[in-house]
Amino acid sequence: MEQRTLLVVDDKAEDRENAINQIRCDLNFSYQVTQAATLAEALAAVDHARPDCVVLNQRLPDGCALDFLLAVSDLHGHQPFPVVVLADTGDLDSAVALMKAGALDYLVKSNAVPDAIRLAVNHAIYKVHFELRIEEQQMELKLLYTEASVNNDALRAANAAKDDFLAMLSHELRTPLTPVLSLVSSTIHDKNLAPELRETFSMIQRNVELEARLIDDLLDLTQIASGRLKIVKSPVDIHRCIEAALDVCHEGFTEKRLIIRTGLTATKSIVQGEFARLNQVFWNLLKNAIKFTKPHGHVTITTANDDRNIVIEIRDDGMGIEPARLPSVFGTFHPIKPRPTDTGVGLGLAITRAIVGGHDGEIYAESEGKDQGAVFRIRLPLAAVAPAPVETTAAPLPNAALRGRSILVVEDHDDTRRALSRVLQRKGYDVTAAGSVAAAVKQFSATAPDLVICDIGLSDGTGWDLMKQLHEHGPVRAIAVSGYGMEHDLKKSREAGFIEHLTKPINISNLEHMIASTLLEATPVRNSSRIQKSPP
Repeated sequence: MEQRTLLVVDDKAEDRENAINQIRCDLNFSYQVTQAATLAEALAAVDHARPDCVVLNQRLPDGCALDFLLAVSDLHGHQPFPVVVLADTGDLDSAVALMKAGALDYLVKSNAVPDAIRLAVNHAIYKVHFELRIEEQQMELKLLYTEASVNNDALRAANAAKDDFLAMLSHELRTPLTPVLSLVSSTIHDKNLAPELRETFSMIQRNVELEARLIDDLLDLTQIASGRLKIVKSPVDIHRCIEAALDVCHEGFTEKRLIIRTGLTATKSIVQGEFARLNQVFWNLLKNAIKFTKPHGHVTITTANDDRNIVIEIRDDGMGIEPARLPSVFGTFHPIKPRPTDTGVGLGLAITRAIVGGHDGEIYAESEGKDQGAVFRIRLPLAAVAPAPVETTAAPLPNAALRGRSILVVEDHDDTRRALSRVLQRKGYDVTAAGSVAAAVKQFSATAPDLVICDIGLSDGTGWDLMKQLHEHGPVRAIAVSGYGMEHDLKKSREAGFIEHLTKPINISNLEHMIASTLLEATPVRNSSRIQKSPP
């Protein structure tokens, strides 16, 4: 069993004991716990031995959580370990300040749901491990590419190893995000939730979805490298696409008090493309503009027609790009500058260039240098047809017809199984659960559920193996919910008979609608892998 070291800092012994008891309920890990009651004791403890995670009370007799975060950052030059902050009362301004200073989570003691501290610690440790593994993998991939260039067989082996690694890594990283997002997304709509807590839950949800976006970017990168990036084209109004991206980024502009200017003056704005992918392009570029522009700065987005093209410009007056970096700015693993903690691993622009190229377009970057701002210019060929009608949100499905319908949840990750079962029970479903193929077959034979929600990677087989066995008992309606989301995984799910394949972490509202659709009518098998991949 993996051992983790934990530092619990609180001046109240009772609260320290409560946090330790919650965390030690985790059957997957053993914890060696150090306790501290003051800021001075906490700093001495981390100076003596670096913990895997710190659970830290917001207020201490000789300081506060913000003092601790600033002190350890100054000492190490960066945030050396994850920190989960506990507060006696919720304060949105304090929560935002602490998260900006490096805290990975902020919980209010009196309102924390059961297991909240344990889930927060697990999530924080997984996040740090993820970033370290990505940085290590960057170096390994570069070495693999260098060696493989000498030999085509070696190159193919390296690509296969990379794909296998990323598939495995995405599964391992998506799985612990699922219970967190499930609990948050199901609680955030509670009418009795206090406004300040709703803001805190929204912040947690946003960050979990951003992590999922980073994992999706890694998978997109493998598709690009192997020439498998799929773009399903139809008429798209670029102006509508830009407006959708601006809406998603509105909070980022507001938070940094940036002034956004638009001049969507192109008289022709229809292209042949995929709305979601083009939205991803504009979202990536606007996200970069927000990230690298100082507070009170300006971001301008304009459109114009050039011969048979539409030209889109996104201009900012931020940190700029040094001339020597311009040729490689769209390269893989080349962030715009040595990255601070929130700038990602440099995949966004590489993916953006690939998507624009897949639409027969071009993208350029220009900058006069440091602190001179940057311009990203996209040129896309115009289409000669009108845009397709805007898709409307599906109408709510009736709940009365679904109450009491039976669902079997098959999941070997304990937290995910409990969280998903709890959420579905609250929705009125009759839920049973199993943690393995063998247990699921036995449970299915005994209860004949109306629907099976099944993980793919199980301890004694796969969800595809389970479907084969369940079909021997008769017709099966099943939805795959998995951390595996590569194209061949989706193909296997379709062939196995799954009606849908959702990639973790899942949005509960989307899953609820999918369950209702599946139970109320026979739905065709379709690829739902990108349901969770729209920008947060």
